[in-house]
Amino acid sequence: MTPSQSGWRERASALLRDHKAVIGIELLVMVLIQLLAAFRVIPTTAIFFVLLGWISLRLRRMGWRSVGLARPAQWGWTIGVALLLAAAFQATSIVLIVPALERLTGTPLDLSQFEELRSNVPLLLIALVVSWTYAAFIEEMAYRGYLMNRLADVLGPGRLGWIVAAVVSSVMFGLGHSYQGISGVIETTLSAGMMAGAYFLGRRNLWLPILVHGFKDTIGFILIFSGLYP
Repeated sequence: MTPSQSGWRERASALLRDHKAVIGIELLVMVLIQLLAAFRVIPTTAIFFVLLGWISLRLRRMGWRSVGLARPAQWGWTIGVALLLAAAFQATSIVLIVPALERLTGTPLDLSQFEELRSNVPLLLIALVVSWTYAAFIEEMAYRGYLMNRLADVLGPGRLGWIVAAVVSSVMFGLGHSYQGISGVIETTLSAGMMAGAYFLGRRNLWLPILVHGFKDTIGFILIFSGLYP
């Protein structure tokens, strides 16, 4: 790398790392991506967020490890807590949250796109692979790893900044599931809030929310496959 290239990298790194106005522009780009997905101009937000995050982290001379994609201190504890949180949230959602939201909004949770999963083993296997790769891994890197951390960079490293970052990133995650109707958007927002909580519980390690996300979707898909839900 030439001195001029090195100097450019240093300036870009400093701007993206320290200048809140520049970070704000980065966040506005993410909001634009979210809007494009909401209007079906692009099919997804998470992949674009991860690509943007990779560029941003690289320019800041950081890596995904800096936002939590690192080996947890205890795999057994992480897997056990993730399974417990996923099962508890799914049970609470099915028994309490979704019925309450449907009465409140007058709109049922729309899971019609998963209707073909019923008694369809090949489709269930595909859904599980997608849920553990795209949904659990990529979405958690995008929303908890990248978006929430960038929001905290703007809002400040204190508790209030992290809480607001968790709320905003959770709402954006919920809006990305508008195909499930208003009840689905709210339920998914609450689910994202739970996974943000898991991120903090795991001391900002991404593996806990990744596993929670994967287990939660697995339980949901198995229930749909078995005809037990909705």
